[in-house]
Amino acid sequence: MERPIEERLRRAGYRVTRQRTAVYEYLISTKSHPTVEQVHDAVRERFPHISLATVYNAVDSLVDVGLVRRINRAASSARYDGDVGDHAHFRCVVCDQLRDVSMHTNPSADDGLDGCEIISTNVEFFGYCPRCRRDRLGLPPLPENNDRRAL
Repeated sequence: MERPIEERLRRAGYRVTRQRTAVYEYLISTKSHPTVEQVHDAVRERFPHISLATVYNAVDSLVDVGLVRRINRAASSARYDGDVGDHAHFRCVVCDQLRDVSMHTNPSADDGLDGCEIISTNVEFFGYCPRCRRDRLGLPPLPENNDRRAL
């Protein structure tokens, strides 16, 4: 029996390769929302000779078949999310950290969209992560274990 990644890739005309599968497995295993360059660094541990172009192609194919979400950012590199379920993101405006934020309801876009077909929604919150907020306020750094009680 084929796994969902194999079925979706084949149905869209993509070959199922060990490298493409490794890229997917890495993206679903991390919450860091990496850039392609970061994915490349991680996958090179298993495939030392994998090229950056191969990783770009793998990520593009995974986005194309809906297994990975591309998070576009204005002037910076795109980031990628292996969690394609409904959720929002929080971005720290200082360190650029990106976190998942659960959404209890999906936003509605009923006004002014007559005749439009919505294919996806992107909700992003901007602010300061706890570390950058403390730094901005001149407070001592968080303990190394990130004990939330110290906030």
